[in-house]
Amino acid sequence: MWKVIEGWNFWHKDFEKSVPREVTSEILKYMDGPEAIYLYGPRRAGKTTVCNQVMEKLAKKHGKHSCLYANFEEPAFSNILNTDFLDWIIDAHKSNFKKEPKFVFFDEIQNVPKWEKFVRSIVDRKKFKIIVTGSSAKLLSSEFSTSLGGRGFGFLVLPFSFREFKVATKNSNLEDYLITGGYPAVVLEKKKDKKTRLLEEYFETAIARDIAARYKVRDVKTLRTIAVYLLTNSGKRFSYNKLRSMTGLSFDAIRLYLGYLEDVYLTLQVPFFSYSMKKGMEKPRKYYAIDTGLQTAISKSFSLDLGRKLENSVAIELFRRGKELQYYSNSYEVDFVVKEGLEVSSINVCYSEKPPERELKSLEFFSKEHKVKFSLLLSGVKEIIRWLLSDKH
Repeated sequence: MWKVIEGWNFWHKDFEKSVPREVTSEILKYMDGPEAIYLYGPRRAGKTTVCNQVMEKLAKKHGKHSCLYANFEEPAFSNILNTDFLDWIIDAHKSNFKKEPKFVFFDEIQNVPKWEKFVRSIVDRKKFKIIVTGSSAKLLSSEFSTSLGGRGFGFLVLPFSFREFKVATKNSNLEDYLITGGYPAVVLEKKKDKKTRLLEEYFETAIARDIAARYKVRDVKTLRTIAVYLLTNSGKRFSYNKLRSMTGLSFDAIRLYLGYLEDVYLTLQVPFFSYSMKKGMEKPRKYYAIDTGLQTAISKSFSLDLGRKLENSVAIELFRRGKELQYYSNSYEVDFVVKEGLEVSSINVCYSEKPPERELKSLEFFSKEHKVKFSLLLSGVKEIIRWLLSDKH
C-alpha cells in the first residue's frame, strides 16, 4: 500500500506541469490557519490538479515531504476504505520520514465511510492541515460544513473558465469554448472524436457510478432520459408535469432525480424569482448544463444554437463567482436575477450586437418593479467576451 501512496506523491519526482487554475491562488491564502479546506465540484474538473498545484507551492516553502496525498478512487484501496486506513497512511508517512506531514490531501474523500468525523478530529487536534476533495455537492458542501461547525473553508472547482481556456489554448475563440467546454482533459485533447468520447464517458460515469450506484437508483434508463432532456433543453423553462408525462414518474421521484443531477454537477438549477418562496416553488424552473461542451456532446439537438450556449456560459460564470441565480418571466423576460443579501441585480444576454428593444425594456421594467442594485445587458460576442474575461460581476 505504501508503494501505491508513493506513486501518487511527488517526493522523488518533479511536479507535473499544468494550466494554472485561478482557484489555486485563492486556496493558498487559507493555508496558514487550522481550518480544514474542502474542494468540491464535478468529476474531472481538475480538483486533483489543483491539489498538485497547491502542494507544489507548499513544497517550495516547507519541502516535498511536508505534503502527503492519497486518492481514494485508487483501485488498490477499494476493499480497505475506512478511517483506520486513513490513520495508517499518516502513520506510515511518519514512519518513513520520521515526522508527521504538515499538509494532508485526501482526494475523493466521500468514498471513505465516516470520513466527516475523522476530518473533524484532525481539525480539533490541530496536528496538521487537512485538505479534502469530493465530487458530490451534498456530501461535501453541506454535510462537511455542518460537521465542522464553521471550522472549514470550501472552494468550488469547475471546468476551465473562459479565462483559463484562453491560457490553455492559444488562438482560440469564444465559439471554440462554447463547443468544447472547459473540462481540462477535453480542452487539451487534439482529436475531435476523442473529445466527444471523453465527454460521453464523463456523463455515463456520473449517471452510473455517482448517482445510480451511490443512491441505489434502479431505473437508470429513466434517469439518463431526464439528464439528456435537461441538457438538450438547457436554459429553457420546464414543468414537473412535462417530465411526469414523459417518464411516468411521480413528482417526488422527479424531484429526487433532479436533485441527483445537480448533486453530481451535471446541471445547474435556476428557479423563478419571487419574494414569496411558495410562489417561486410553484413556477417552472430552468436547468443549465454545468459545461457547454458536455451539453454539446450529450444533447439530442441538431443545432448548435450558439445564442443559447452564450447564455449558458454566463450562467456557469455567475455560478463560478458564487452568485445565487434566479430568472424572471411575466410580460417580459429577465435571464438572470442575482441575489446578494437583500439586493438584486438583473442581467440579460443577447447574441446579437444590436439587441431587440425588448431586451433593454425588460431590464427597465424589472428595475421599476423591484429594488435593483444594477442592470446589465450583455449583447454581442465582443461584449460577452470582455465580461467573461473579467473577474467582476
